[in-house]
This record gives sequence, structure tokens and C-alpha cells, in this order.
Amino acid sequence: MRYAIHLALLAMAANLGACANLTAPQDAFYTGAKTSLIAEGRTASPPPGFISFCMHNLARCQDNDAAAPSQLALTAENRSMLEAVNERVNRAIAYKGDRENWSVANFWNLDALGKSGDCKDYALAKQQVLIAAGLPQKVLRIAIVKTPKNELHAVLTVDTDQGAFVLDSINPQIMPWTETSYSWLSRQSAQNPLAWVTIASAY
Repeated sequence: MRYAIHLALLAMAANLGACANLTAPQDAFYTGAKTSLIAEGRTASPPPGFISFCMHNLARCQDNDAAAPSQLALTAENRSMLEAVNERVNRAIAYKGDRENWSVANFWNLDALGKSGDCKDYALAKQQVLIAAGLPQKVLRIAIVKTPKNELHAVLTVDTDQGAFVLDSINPQIMPWTETSYSWLSRQSAQNPLAWVTIASAY
């Protein structure tokens, strides 16, 4: 697994873009509080543009392997992998909104590494690299949140045996979901990445 992630990161490094002032802190994992898994609610509507993305990327939206683990063991190796991927992807994509990039409001792009994209594209790229490195897709789910400025934002969540953590394009530190400043709205279902579910409050 370590060899696979090394190759994936080398491939990204060949086309690094710029992401303004994203420098990971010395301890890239926030360790100040315990976290929990994310409690899910009822079925939710997929975010705008997601169904169109799935139509063009069927493999990324197919049902997950039922036998795959639902939580990632947060070993030292896996922590290092998550830290490396989070930092490298944040640096490998230059932020640019969909209207500027594609002249549409919502476009989910799986090919943003070394190019430009918005929060959805950062999350997709991190998910893609980690799946390629051998992590179960079931534990890597994109979530939609609202920032304190009431802006919609996408992040990648990772379900671990120590709770759920967030890989973000805004905050370079990997945070427990309960310690973010976000209001949590919905995320991909563990059983079916095409389906989305609501998220219970973190508090």
C-alpha cells in the first residue's frame, strides 16, 4: 500500500499547481479532542451536478463492496497517507470556480489535478487517490456543509476506528468532523455512493 501511494503522489507532483497559502501545520492531524462517527438520517437529494458526474463516471458511483470494512484503522501508516494526500492535492489544484472554469454553475470534475477546480474537485481528487492507494471507497465519502459565512462547501470525510475526520481544501489540518466550524447537511451513503443521506448535528 505504501508503494501505491508513493506512485500516486509522484504522479501528482509532476503537475503541481498553486493553491494560495495552503501550508500544512507541523502536526497535520488535529489531536485536541476525541471525535465520533457521523450519524446519518433520511435520504437526501444529491447535490446539483452530481448525477451528471455519475453518468460520465459510472465506476465512481457504483455500489460498494459489501464485504469492505466500514471503518479505516487509523494506524501510523494510514495517518501519514491521509496527511500526504490532503496536502499534495490541496497544492496540486489551483482554486477556480465553476462559472469561471466551465461557464456553468455546478460541474464535478474528476480531472482537476495539476489544473484548477473548486471544493468538489479537491474532494473528488482526494477520494480518487486514496481509493487508488487501496483504501475502501466505503470509508471515503464526500459531504456537503455550510461554512460560517453560509456558503455551500464540499469536503471529503474519512470514517475511522477513532471517528470521522475531514480532509478539506480550506483548512490544511485534518480535523475531527465535530471540531469543524461547519453546519453539516448531507453526504454520500456508505452502501451506495450514488445515494446521499442527511447528517445529524455534530453537537
